[in-house]
Formats: sequence, structure tokens, C-alpha cells
Amino acid sequence: MAYELIYTSAERGLRPGTRGFCTVAFTRGMPPPLVQLLEAMSAYKNLYGVHEEPAGPEPVSWSHYRSNLAGREATILSRVGPMAADHTGRTNKLAHHVLVPARERPAGGPVWVSQQPGFFAESWDEPAHYLEMPKAVPSGDGRGGKAVAWERLTGDAGQASCLAEAYLANPSGVVLVMFAPGMDMLPLLGESMALLPPAVRWQVTYSTYFTGLPAGSTCCWRCCVAGSVVSREASRLPGAMVIDLTAPLPAVSAGPLADLARNGRPAGAGVGAVSAIEAPVPAARPRSGPVVGRHLNMLNLKPRKPE
Repeated sequence: MAYELIYTSAERGLRPGTRGFCTVAFTRGMPPPLVQLLEAMSAYKNLYGVHEEPAGPEPVSWSHYRSNLAGREATILSRVGPMAADHTGRTNKLAHHVLVPARERPAGGPVWVSQQPGFFAESWDEPAHYLEMPKAVPSGDGRGGKAVAWERLTGDAGQASCLAEAYLANPSGVVLVMFAPGMDMLPLLGESMALLPPAVRWQVTYSTYFTGLPAGSTCCWRCCVAGSVVSREASRLPGAMVIDLTAPLPAVSAGPLADLARNGRPAGAGVGAVSAIEAPVPAARPRSGPVVGRHLNMLNLKPRKPE
């Protein structure tokens, strides 16, 4: 079953004696360690104060994390975003987390699931209560069309292939995507993930608004606000690659993934039909030598040297 938990500011939480920022709903029967894990993942960093004039919309953190809990891997999809000021006048947030069992992971991948209407709560005005029914996880896959979000933002749909190529070259590597407030990162990540074989998609972890790594978790694709403290700190990671969406990007050469991003999946082709694309071994270690170099040349990207 898919457990879920909702965390926000409330005058009375679900557990006796809790108030303020607290859990207001979770699936009845959820083990306490899972509750504690999801509560710890509910942090949100506002870009602007309550009375501060915003330079753009507050970003929403959509994420997929894989965490080890009691020797078992947990696959966690989350949406953490801002809400209107709470009853005390403080900045408010709403965090909604869903643990997806392995047998319920659809071919579309974590971004595709997160994009399904109604899967995540975006507001909360109910009394605290237990959720009696397990969360339903949609099944299916996307259409595999052209990467229109990347084309709209950068002028070239082929840019969607950079993230996918980077993951295939080094599944343990980190890619930093620098963005400006107002850029919608989830469609971009979804179009990049759609280029990967279905068996690979649930291996990729990401955050559309990365402000820190939860304990015991991994995060391959980290979207950071350009110029933020976390973006500067993350860019110092040995071997990290950077895609800066606030500056012109280098051209992307033709190739199987770039062509797929520019033209979409051919009519009648099945999911993951590009034969040149191979799934990496799960939890593979970073590779070195000519294979990685060849992929980096295709991306026109270079790993950053440790500082």
C-alpha cells in the first residue's frame, strides 16, 4: 500500500499536543519511523518574507528521494510548497509525501506520477484526521512527444537530452540545474526523464527546488535558485556538472536522445524504443575513462574540479 502524510501549520495537529507546524494527516497504520522520516523532509525555505515584495513566485519543491529505512529502501514522492500566511500571520507551507511501493511504480516514472491531476494536495482546510484508505498510484506512461518545455525556455528541445545523457554516463553523478524564480522546473525534468528507458526512471532522484539533502537520501538532479548559497555550495561538489538556465546554453549535437527530444517518439514505436539507449546498472559506481569522456563531449559539459 502507498502511505501518505500531510504536514502544515495548524492550531491542532493529528497527534495529541501538537500544534503550529505539524502533521495534520497520515495513513492509519503507518509505522512511526516513516512518520518521523516524512516530517523531517517537510522543510521549506521561502525566498521572500510575508511583507517583502517578491521578485517572482515562490518555487515549489517537487522531489523524488530514495531513502534507506531499517534496511529497506523507501521511494518517496513529495510536493512541498508555500501557502498563504497561517492563523498567526507567519509564512506557511504545505508538504505532502507519498511512499510508492515497488510493485506500484508505473512506467511513466516519478515525474509523470507527480504531474497527474489531484495526486498531490495543494491546499488544506480540514481538521486533522487519519487517512483510512491507501493512496491510489496512477498507472501508465506519457506520450513521448517533443520536449516542448525545453524548447520554449531554451529555443532547442534537444537540451532535454543533457540530463538524461548525464545520468546514463554516470548514475551516481550529480547535475545542478540553475534556475530563476518563475521557471517551472517539473515539466523540464519530466521531458528529460521521458527520454530514459522505463526501467531507469525510478532510479533517478531529483528536487525541483533543492535546499539541502535529507539524511540518508540521494539526489541526482538538483535544481537550485541561481546565485543562492546552496547553489554555490553544491557547485563545489567534486565532479558535479552545471546546467545554467539563466545563461545561454551550449549547442547540443545530434544523437539518439537529442533527436528523440526534438522530434518525439516515432509513430508506432513502443516505450523506450531507441535501441541505442541502454539502462545503467542500478547503484553503479561512477565510471571513468573514455566512456564518460565521450558522453561529456556529447553534452558539451565538463565536470567541475574540486575547489
